[in-house]
Formats: sequence, C-alpha cells, structure tokens
Amino acid sequence: MEGFKCLILLIFYIVKVESLAIKGTPLTRYNPCGLGVVHFDKVTDRYWLGVLNLGLYRNLAEPEIELQFEKKTRIFLNLGNSSATSMEEGLAFLIRPSRPIPKRYTFYLALEGLGENDTHVPTITKFAMNNITLCSDAIKTAQTLESLDVAVNDNKYQAHICGRKFFNHTELTSVGSEAKAGDWPWHVFILFHNTTSDRFYNRCGGTIISMTAVLTACHCVGNEGVPLSADMLSVVAGISKQVGRKQIGKQISRVNEVVLNLNYKDGIPSADLAVLKVDNFRYTAYVQPICIWGPIYSKQYLIGRQATVVGFGSDVNENYDGVLKAIFTTVQNDTTCWNYGDYYVKAINEFTICAGNGPTSEINVMKGDSGGGLVIPVMQPDQKVSWFLRGVVSQCVSSYPGKCDPHYYAIYTDVGPHYSWILHHSGLQFEPNPYQQDYVS
Repeated sequence: MEGFKCLILLIFYIVKVESLAIKGTPLTRYNPCGLGVVHFDKVTDRYWLGVLNLGLYRNLAEPEIELQFEKKTRIFLNLGNSSATSMEEGLAFLIRPSRPIPKRYTFYLALEGLGENDTHVPTITKFAMNNITLCSDAIKTAQTLESLDVAVNDNKYQAHICGRKFFNHTELTSVGSEAKAGDWPWHVFILFHNTTSDRFYNRCGGTIISMTAVLTACHCVGNEGVPLSADMLSVVAGISKQVGRKQIGKQISRVNEVVLNLNYKDGIPSADLAVLKVDNFRYTAYVQPICIWGPIYSKQYLIGRQATVVGFGSDVNENYDGVLKAIFTTVQNDTTCWNYGDYYVKAINEFTICAGNGPTSEINVMKGDSGGGLVIPVMQPDQKVSWFLRGVVSQCVSSYPGKCDPHYYAIYTDVGPHYSWILHHSGLQFEPNPYQQDYVS
C-alpha cells in the first residue's frame, strides 16, 4: 500500500497558477454598511442565514443586538436560551444570545409581503449593539468616496484609507459567480505585450497597494532573477470583464519599473513577490488600494479562517470567458497540508500559506490567477471591516500538467514576512495611520 501511495504521488505536479475554477451555487452575501460583525447569506429568494460574528469582540458579556429592517421580516433563532423580541410588527427585533456567548451566532430570517418588483434582500435600516448604532441610513449616506481620502493638499504621502470598498459595492456581493466592477476594487490584471506578434496577452493578476504600485507574483514578471522589460507590461484596473472598451471604471496604467524580490528562487514560493511601479492610479469607486498584513505575521490567527481569492479566467471546464470571479477558501494548518502530500513539505513553511476547501471541493485557483491576492476582512476600530492582503497566489497541485486540481490545497506566498520590503517599494511609509489599524497581531 505504501509503495502504491508513493507511485500515485509521483504523477502530481507543482504548477504555476493561471485561473479560478468556479463550480457550484453562487453565494450572495449582504453585509450592512460593510460591518464585520453581521452579514446575511442567501438561502432562497425569501430565506436568508443571519450571522453575528461576536468573536470579534473581547469580553463581550451580555450583547443586545437591535435589527431594524426595511421590509417585514420573521426571525427564527437557533439557540434555545436566546430570545428575540419583535417590535414594530416585524420591522425591528432585539436579539439576546444565551451565555456562554458564542463566537459565531446564526439565525434564519424570512422576508414577508414582498411585491413583484421588491428587492429580495433583508435591507437593514438600523443595526445597533448595546445601544451603540453601527449602521443606519444616516451612516450609509455619510459613506462617500471622499471620506476614504484622508490626505491634505500639501501631503506628499499617500494618506488614504485602505481596504475599503465604495458603499455601492460594500453591502451586496456575490462569491462563486461573476463579480461587478468595484466589488474587488484592488484587483487588476497584467497585460503582456508580445512584440513579435504585436498582440497583448493576459499574463497574471495583481493587487493595488498604493497609487503607484501593484503587488504580484515574481514568476509572472521575471525569469531566473531577470525582470521583464517594463515597456512590455501594462496594468488594467477597475473592470469586471477583460473585453469591453466602455467599462466606466477602467484604468490602464503603464509599468515604469519591475522590482523582483531578490530572495525568490524559481519554483519556490517562499518569496514569490514582485512590485510593479506604475503611473498614478486615480482612486475611484472602482479602483482602491488594499491594506497589507504586517509587520507581525503569525499564522495562528489565520487557521480555519475564510479568505477570498479573486481572478479572471476559465471555469472548472477550462472555458475561458475573461470575467472577474471570486471564491471563498479556507486557510489550513501547515500540518494538515504536510500530511496531504510530500510536495507540501517543501513548499509550506513560515513564509507560505496553504489554503483550500479540502478533498471534496470543486472550487480552487487554476490557470491564470498567479499574482492575485488572498484577502481577509479584519474588524477596525470604527466597527467596520477593512480588507487585508495576506497572500499572493503562487502554486497549485495538478494531477496532470497545466491544470490545478481543486481537491488539493493551493500555495500562497505570505506577504507578512516581506512587509517592509513591500512598503519600501510601494511609496508607502511605515508610520501608523491614525485613521485605521494598519497591522494585525
């Protein structure tokens, strides 16, 4: 049996990643005001799963949650000792979870009395915890694009709140299906200009980290330590489809310099990072920078957490459509991946991250997604989430050359250990941003 197992392992390949394999039912998520503490996942047009992430708060003794809805709603609780008091004829509720307070409290709700043209979303008009209002119509109105810009006119630094989506793209998103422009405003794709044929090709993905910098994988833009010529590369941001000239958020930036991580060795994901220095992006509702995880980078905080990966590319049957898609993936313990195959023993260490949904999954990165980001929402002092870049897509396991196997875990370069290198080459400064928690411990 052991000999047979070794024989099986020999037919697997570690390959550079190229696109997302999307299969299964899309997940529609409603996230009021972009809060991290509450969201709703669609079950059917009428029924939704409500999730309260109470584990985000320390020493939360007896939470009282007030929910006010735009439409009449019924709530079904899961925990026997919890209570929900209906107010205003099903338009408002007080929920008091039972002790001990769970880290993740779930309940179901049903929308009632919907008209033919009514939206089938449990729109929140007020969310409050312990009498502190965290989301309301007034707060939504105040979430403008200008509110993300904290720079002053004579500030030479890029003082901008990172990891936030413009309000129109914050509340309702779909994962496992086509994304809309602005849903993931930091994701870009990199175009390679083939001078021989005078044609452009999609080479990889990347993530906006400042007005003048994109982070991607080193193997996308270099070969054996030699960077590709900058004039052969362009970066396209603010779109949801690679084809189509009239996309309102589209920005194309020239690459002025390719900076490879000097610690990268071909085929080894530990330092598979590169910075593309580009012409200035204009921050809009469709183009925004992400936060960078660091300088503390222990992976213990990540184990079991749900992360998101975004990319353009083919579906699970290798049908390429050039449409932006997003998937959920789960960060795994290093030991889980080491036990899964010998190829992970060499690839997974303190500088890499192993993530995937396990042997029954049909969802994974595939051809075309190298350089894209593994991103994680993190609660901020203002009770909203900011999205942090924690990994860069580097490698996957393939049962045959050229295609990632969704039943195996993908390998990401951890950006945390390279935090200072990334900031140094991106035009960002090390000083803490007073408006936002810039690092995660």
